[in-house]
Amino acid sequence: MKKVAVILLCIAFAKANTLQAQQEFKAIAHYVAQTKFDIKPDTTKSKNPEQDAMKAKFMELLSKGQKNEFTLEFTNKESNYKEVLQLAKPSAGSGMSISVSGNGNASNTVYKDLQAQQFVKEDEIMGKEFLIVDELPQYNWQLSQETKMIGNYLCYKATYLPELTETQKEAKAKKEEEKEAGGLFAQMADKDKTITAWYTPEIPVSNGPGEYQGLPGLILEVKELNTILLVTKIEMNPEKDLDIKKPNSGKEINQKDFDALAKKKYEERVKMNGGSNTFITTEVIRH
Repeated sequence: MKKVAVILLCIAFAKANTLQAQQEFKAIAHYVAQTKFDIKPDTTKSKNPEQDAMKAKFMELLSKGQKNEFTLEFTNKESNYKEVLQLAKPSAGSGMSISVSGNGNASNTVYKDLQAQQFVKEDEIMGKEFLIVDELPQYNWQLSQETKMIGNYLCYKATYLPELTETQKEAKAKKEEEKEAGGLFAQMADKDKTITAWYTPEIPVSNGPGEYQGLPGLILEVKELNTILLVTKIEMNPEKDLDIKKPNSGKEINQKDFDALAKKKYEERVKMNGGSNTFITTEVIRH
């Protein structure tokens, strides 16, 4: 029975690719990204009540997480994924706020050329703009016969477990050291790094939010580490023109070199702060 299900999914994949090549259409998918951290209770007290209060507030903000909205404007040939900018909300109480960055492959504005299998995105390191141009990541998705409804669309489950990069192996070893020293970030529970996606063959385009793609249908939901991306609305063939533009600002660089440069600058900044890591980021999966 499982072999039959896999064969049917492979047929659906081939059918989706054929329809994607034949059909001309446009659409807009709206997504909400919710990032939360699992924080272990910390009952330790210091000699400074103000510091304890600030630490408690900080951990409360981490546990509440952050919510962002994105849109994916796409055709069967290209797409543009970007964040919906919102007005800043006034802070209350202590005025402390937290900004979460680095939510894996789903946090950046990304242009994708599906025919050339290439992505282009703008990013920055310490105020300097870069234009990252590279091949689309190839995810070794494991297809499942498990299904669920997302809105009016029947979706199938797919999973992918990336191998740890050298940078991530170093980060894992460092976290083990911080656990022994009782560091704040050691309070965060280790996460399953499996990426889970739900896609629908009813929208025959091998695409999804961020850099995600490679499944026989549009990806409507993704769970990666601390972030869940979920589609909230899909506009098929809207009357208005799509705003799909290839980014062109910044120094051109590939993803590997950009990551290496970002790591170098980050370590330099930590060193300038006397070795104190005061920046909040979530782990980024790359392969």
